[in-house]
Amino acid sequence: MSHINQMSYELTNASYFIEKMDEVIQWLGKKGLKSQLSRYSKYRGYIEEFYRNGNPNSLTDLEQKFKNLNDAMQECIQIVQVYDAFMDEQSKGFEERLQKAVYGTDFYNSEIKADQPRDFLYELLVASWFKSWGYTIDFNQLTDVVATKEDITVYVECKRIKSIGGLEENFKKACKQLSKVNDTKEHYGLVFIDIYNCVADKIRDYEYSSIFSMRKEINDILEHNFRSQNAGKIEDILAKNLESTVGVAFTTVRCLWMSNITPQFYRDYKVVASSKISDEKYSVLQKIFNV
Repeated sequence: MSHINQMSYELTNASYFIEKMDEVIQWLGKKGLKSQLSRYSKYRGYIEEFYRNGNPNSLTDLEQKFKNLNDAMQECIQIVQVYDAFMDEQSKGFEERLQKAVYGTDFYNSEIKADQPRDFLYELLVASWFKSWGYTIDFNQLTDVVATKEDITVYVECKRIKSIGGLEENFKKACKQLSKVNDTKEHYGLVFIDIYNCVADKIRDYEYSSIFSMRKEINDILEHNFRSQNAGKIEDILAKNLESTVGVAFTTVRCLWMSNITPQFYRDYKVVASSKISDEKYSVLQKIFNV
């Protein structure tokens, strides 16, 4: 397999995202959504609860409050990223996706089988990343994300998986969906799969001494607990779908905290292509990701 590695992090100004949430709530309301009933109306309360004066009742109580703080920060950061990218977007497809993303449980729960609001949020996040790379996004298609820049049009299917056990089924489903794209002009298919929940129990949320140590530790976790275990399966699926899919990007997104209590929005993605991909298509894959 061939690989493209990318990692980004943001020296996050927490107050920027918290203060921006008022704009987000107003924006959602203007789009006809019941923003005050959405999960986004509750996150500031979780954040303020952590910083409120008074000692925690127990270590367990402190750990739960920190978890709520971190999960709330991540939710705020992600919806603000979508807002910053698409605040002026008025297409029907975008507004339908946004409507489906804003409700649901306050936080991710692995015990709940369906988590469609965060599935749609992930689609919007991937779209925001492509927009930041200079692509124009077309939301009025059945495919999760359709991005165009110059002579390249990319159709992207997005999946979030809870465990490694869900990899094969979801990956094959995404490839099948891409094989049904009906576009007469030249285009390329990509799969994005978020794997954070597969390794969440291995990744600590706090006390990283440096960005370098954070990157190294998480890369080691991903390599030993996901990539090496599934390399053969990934190659097999890609090799069987060369006509419709040029590669797959495995993403890991999480709000992490440095030892100095500075939050970092960590985003890692590894793009994998089949060893059987043509040189021409691999060059296109590199161009898609500005490599």
